[in-house]
Amino acid sequence: MNLFFVYKDGHVVTPGLDGTILRGITRDSVIQLIKDRGLEVQERKITLDEMRDGINSGEIVEAFACGTAAVITPVGQFASKNETIGSADAEPGALTVSLREELTGIQYGTVEDRHGWLYKLK
Repeated sequence: MNLFFVYKDGHVVTPGLDGTILRGITRDSVIQLIKDRGLEVQERKITLDEMRDGINSGEIVEAFACGTAAVITPVGQFASKNETIGSADAEPGALTVSLREELTGIQYGTVEDRHGWLYKLK
């Protein structure tokens, strides 16, 4: 799973591919769909402090995870034994919803595949 954070100014941050984050087709597809919307994607380290402060201050307005099985899943709350960040009652954000609809639509053939990602099997 890969995490994405949407900031109120519209840019999106996802951890870079250095260290423990693996490159994936779903991650690459999501990054492309975000860029198609004219939004900036930053692939960089995001610290727990930055995430906590951003969510608590309202600077981070959406969080979602992506992966092969989950496609795109909204994240409302991050919890550990020591703290909870965010809200379990949080509604999915507009970008999260639109990305999920577009990507699943491409997968099911109901949305145009502008990037040539689909292959017809015979």
